Amino acid sequence: MRRNTLIGVLLTLLLTAIAGCAKQGYPNGGPRDEQPPTVLGTKPQNEGRNFGDRQFSISFDEYIVVKDADNNVLISPPMREKPEFTTKGKRLVVKINDTLQPNTTYLFQFKDAIVDFTEGNALPSFEYVFSTGDKMDTLMLAGRVLGAHDGKPWKETVTVMAYKAEHVVSDTVAATEQPDFITRCDKDGVFAFHYIPAGSYRLVAVEDKNRDLRVGRGESAAWETTLVQASDSIDSANVTLLRISAPDRSVQRVVKAEFSARGRASIVTLLPMQEPALAGDSLEWRLNKGRDTMTVWFRNVRCDSTQLVLSDSGLQDTLKLRFREAKRRLRRGGASHQQKSEEALVRPLCSGSSAFYDDLRLGFSVPIAAMADSAQVEVLRMKDSSISRYPIVMDSSGMEARVMATLRSGEEYQMHLRDSLFTDIFGHCSDSLDFSLTPCDYGILSLQLTNKTGSPLVVEVLDKNDTVVARRSVIASGEVRIDHLKADEYRLRAVLDSDANGVWTTGDYIKGRQPEYIVYYSKSLKLREKWELEEYWILSKTDFGRTE
Repeated sequence: MRRNTLIGVLLTLLLTAIAGCAKQGYPNGGPRDEQPPTVLGTKPQNEGRNFGDRQFSISFDEYIVVKDADNNVLISPPMREKPEFTTKGKRLVVKINDTLQPNTTYLFQFKDAIVDFTEGNALPSFEYVFSTGDKMDTLMLAGRVLGAHDGKPWKETVTVMAYKAEHVVSDTVAATEQPDFITRCDKDGVFAFHYIPAGSYRLVAVEDKNRDLRVGRGESAAWETTLVQASDSIDSANVTLLRISAPDRSVQRVVKAEFSARGRASIVTLLPMQEPALAGDSLEWRLNKGRDTMTVWFRNVRCDSTQLVLSDSGLQDTLKLRFREAKRRLRRGGASHQQKSEEALVRPLCSGSSAFYDDLRLGFSVPIAAMADSAQVEVLRMKDSSISRYPIVMDSSGMEARVMATLRSGEEYQMHLRDSLFTDIFGHCSDSLDFSLTPCDYGILSLQLTNKTGSPLVVEVLDKNDTVVARRSVIASGEVRIDHLKADEYRLRAVLDSDANGVWTTGDYIKGRQPEYIVYYSKSLKLREKWELEEYWILSKTDFGRTE
């Protein structure tokens, strides 16, 4: 018994020890490896001269993979035949398939192409460089690519190409010829060429989506015709700014044409219509304020199919439309929802908290053919319950009317229109309408602008979201007055409107047209209610980076 008991105790202790050892042998996880691979060496050595091999290798401290070499490895000068990238153990082997140029320095930029096998940690911007001659080129160029319209870094990947001055055969060389050297912008739009020879260069940036190292039609591009010199250092004095923009390839066309309801159709075009004409049977049409949407009403309200011919500058299109009844969703048990009620004929265009000096306007869903004699709006002033009546003036389009009311800022009003004041083109009369309005004070910006550029300008007011809230064309010096601005913070920018079309015009590399220049006012503007803020702005060509 004692012997058996002793053996049992020993077995228990032995199992406990084994369990303890097992726990120590299998720890619960550990810190995640976040370190990128480390380069242990290269063969031949990095920055070597008289390179004559057909391959080179890079050794690492762990197993690696190459991620999307076509997009993540940049070779300058570019090679016509792509190298091959293979991994052997903890080595990356690069086989060169192209014929190397004599006495030339080659730079392989791996960007984020090299990642470790287990965690995918990227080795940032590793470079391998060699010279096929006995000297290494060591000069550099640097610059920045920013959006021509907003001055911000471009969201897409931008390739910057450098052409030796002696290889610039035309101002559009980047459309036909391969560059001598290439690099890419970082997220801030900054780029740099390293290991290039002495000389003068033409720089062209392109959003090179097809990776052909050319500026193709429709591709965003930036360029300067002034040559830049390579140097042995980079400072603010020799940094080039390139302004990138997407070319305008818009051709007027019909984007959408359909029945929006029985007896009514909508035609949308890509660009604003200039002097449109619409051929069809028994119809009325109107353009929206942007002139890119035409609403068509058919005298035959049951019209459900038609053929229309839309003509405009550069546009002639035959449109065949057919009305399709919207499918109704069935309720449980098979009953269908009732059809949505028709749109009201009249609606207020000023309500809620409009500026107190705004015109009080009414809008109509169908053109108005007649208005009742002495039509008025009844206005109840809530402060003292007084009632006033104001006349209504219809505009020539038949789609809007103005109420000749005098209102006070900060006071609440109730508006009432009796029924049958308006009759549309189909003979339908308007229903009564009630709505409330509390006009408020807005701010006014009075800009005293001195235009010394010799060209027309476009002045734009931007809100905190960089949305244009007001735009004015300016030819001569004088006051630019902008009403109806809510109390908020704003920025000003001016466009050097070279083509005098009243808007900013983008660039086009193929046509050799630079994007129009833009400059921002030096400070932001804080506008308050009931304030008229006066600012002074003197603009000359040098403010836009132009000296001619």
